[in-house]
Amino acid sequence: MKILYLTDPQPDYLADQIHDGLCALLGRERVVDFPGKPSYRPVQAEGPGTSGASLPSHGMDDVVAMVKAGQIELTIVSSPRQGSVDAWRTVAELATLPPTVLLDGEDDRRIRSELYRSLGAGLYFKREFPLESKRPSHRWLLAGAGEGPVLPRGRVHPLPFSVTAAQLEPVPEHSKDVDVSFVGRASHRKRVRAVKLLTQAQDIGFEGGIYTEASDRASKVAASWFGMMAAKLRGDPPARGSIAKMSRSEYRALLARSKTALSIRGGGFDTLRYWEIVAAKTPLISESPDILIPHNFEHGIHAIFCRPDLTDLVEWVRRLREDEGERRRMADASYAHLLAYHTSARRASYLLDLCRKLL
Repeated sequence: MKILYLTDPQPDYLADQIHDGLCALLGRERVVDFPGKPSYRPVQAEGPGTSGASLPSHGMDDVVAMVKAGQIELTIVSSPRQGSVDAWRTVAELATLPPTVLLDGEDDRRIRSELYRSLGAGLYFKREFPLESKRPSHRWLLAGAGEGPVLPRGRVHPLPFSVTAAQLEPVPEHSKDVDVSFVGRASHRKRVRAVKLLTQAQDIGFEGGIYTEASDRASKVAASWFGMMAAKLRGDPPARGSIAKMSRSEYRALLARSKTALSIRGGGFDTLRYWEIVAAKTPLISESPDILIPHNFEHGIHAIFCRPDLTDLVEWVRRLREDEGERRRMADASYAHLLAYHTSARRASYLLDLCRKLL
């Protein structure tokens, strides 16, 4: 099987992870990314049996020739962003494409039904897939989330984040001197509340905080409705985080030092840290999921899911801090579950299985 993988030039966590998984399953030579994305072709290390060069990019003529020769069996529009959509339209003008599927890794829960139809797609894979939508009668699916006509039943499927081989690299050995850690961008007020609760619990050894980027505004990190309105009355100036953004190595070192680590929603529920914490073999504490994650972690077995209002968060941290045996058991159970169901290769296999059955 050879796949045409239509890309957007910007980083896209879901699209990039699925590309990684497809390459792991099929081999890089069978996943044709177009336009060629530099991050998808790292330079190989030089040494015996290696050329020191990355795989070549395919130009438009190459892609059209492969499609016309029947070498492409599946088209994946890896994002609803303009780059991926324009790539599909450009190729479709010159050749008849094989079945198309759409991946939607955006933070929102909107079903882009008009885009789905304009692509002639057969399946739609959605990262932020609400729990209620597993009921066939749910309005979110039937109404196309307010955009256009109803989508056919069985055409929309959940596709949450996962972990790549790089994220499964062992974390460095450290003594566990942090009770709980959390590092995240100021993309949801609940993150601010979680950091405040953990910082104010004086018996809890908390490390981490909120970082901000240039586009983040003060109203986003306000701890209350009053604070949000006050920020807006002041013209909503740039937000100030409590910490600087960490490098990947710094974050992994923090996870290695943590007895537990917290995942809290950002723009959507699904975040990379939800999976990275488990990959680091650190017990995961999260708010209860409100999206559908096939084969998700189970409360008390693989992770701890606190109440949506976080009122029991501090107590869960205290309980796990005092029980090293339970922390080890949970970390081992969740890591095994992660390898069984939540690697990028497993996600890609799930996607391809649905394509084979339904297209």
